[in-house]
Amino acid sequence: MKSLSGRLSWGLALSLVILLTVQWGMVSYAIRHLTEEQMASRLLQDSESLLAGIQFDASGQMTIDTTRISTVYQRPFSGHYFVIESGGQQYVSRSLWDQDLLTPDVKAGVEVRLTMDGPDKQRLLSVTHGYLKQDRLIGITVAEDLKQFDAGLRQFQWLYGAVSALILAILLLLQYYIVRRELKPLQILRANMGRLERGETDRVEMAGPAEIAPVIAELNRLLAAMGNKARRSREALGNLAHALKTRLSILSQMAEQPEIRAHPELQRSLQESTEAMRRIVERELKRARLIGDALPGQRVNLPEEINMLVQTLQLMHVDKTLDIRWHVDEDAVFAGDQEDLLELLGNLLDNACKWANRQVSLNVRKSDGVVFTIEDDGPGCSPEELQLVTVRGFRADESQPGSGLGLAIVKDIVESYGGRLDLGRSQALGGFSVEVWLPNR
Repeated sequence: MKSLSGRLSWGLALSLVILLTVQWGMVSYAIRHLTEEQMASRLLQDSESLLAGIQFDASGQMTIDTTRISTVYQRPFSGHYFVIESGGQQYVSRSLWDQDLLTPDVKAGVEVRLTMDGPDKQRLLSVTHGYLKQDRLIGITVAEDLKQFDAGLRQFQWLYGAVSALILAILLLLQYYIVRRELKPLQILRANMGRLERGETDRVEMAGPAEIAPVIAELNRLLAAMGNKARRSREALGNLAHALKTRLSILSQMAEQPEIRAHPELQRSLQESTEAMRRIVERELKRARLIGDALPGQRVNLPEEINMLVQTLQLMHVDKTLDIRWHVDEDAVFAGDQEDLLELLGNLLDNACKWANRQVSLNVRKSDGVVFTIEDDGPGCSPEELQLVTVRGFRADESQPGSGLGLAIVKDIVESYGGRLDLGRSQALGGFSVEVWLPNR
């Protein structure tokens, strides 16, 4: 994706190049046009000076007063030439030597300008004008070499181009400075977004341009709404768990009533169901306390969260002497939601602790994302059961407490992140093995 600064720089640079190029062409054309006009005016003056020196005798022979001829027309190939024509008579300047010059036919009062090739490969500007003198039509063509004019124009164009390039460089540097200065608030915004991602703040603070201020305000509003929603969800979960816990205590007391004790099977069934529900409620209460007030976008501290989760699970399974070992690679990062992580690892580790004989293992490593591997030394699952364990409500052993929702919830979380869930048998411990890969978001 191209940066805004790059687009602005390239856009302005292209605009300036086009502008200066067009300006260079227009100025060159204007100078050429004005210079040629001035040169044509001078040639016309020379033509009129020659006309003043032309006379016709009684026989109609054309003569010219040579004192009116400038010396530049006397020197061979000087770059200044003229041809006078009248009634089949022709008088040419000595500068032409033995060369010819194109002379168009004109009527009196008519002027023709031409750019032509002249002697010695010279490029000439010629002006031909028709006059009427002593009732005789006279055509006078005066030409001048454009070599010095072309050389001067090229020198001007090079100089103008160099100055334009210098101005372009200065303008680009100035534009770069202005763009960087005006876009500096976006760099601050980027830093604030990084702080938000690391969980160092719960809002984006920035006094940026008016154009992006509404975006920042909307983002902060969304973050506040998400935070309030998560807080209300946690509070609702805690309140519900406490309410259920109270009702379960009442049910436990009812199970000890003489009327219930008279029916042992009913009492045992009621006690088992009550105890299973109590465990579920206790687990959810502990998770709600573990999650706490996480900031939106906070990057999870994996070692700290896993350590707390392991301690909680050891308390939940105090009836077992479990050896829960875990390891997190230093470069392993989970850039997702803390609640999702605790829900995912809580279900997987709780399931492993439930079925393990003594050992449970958790390894976290980086692999184009993050990989969680949970293993235990329990009985594991058969290939047929592996196809069903992620189905909601399925329980491999009905005698074990549980709702059959743990791995189904894990599957939902993994799919929401676009990850992968692999189930199998542990090669190291011999029991159940779960590998979860979650990509970087």
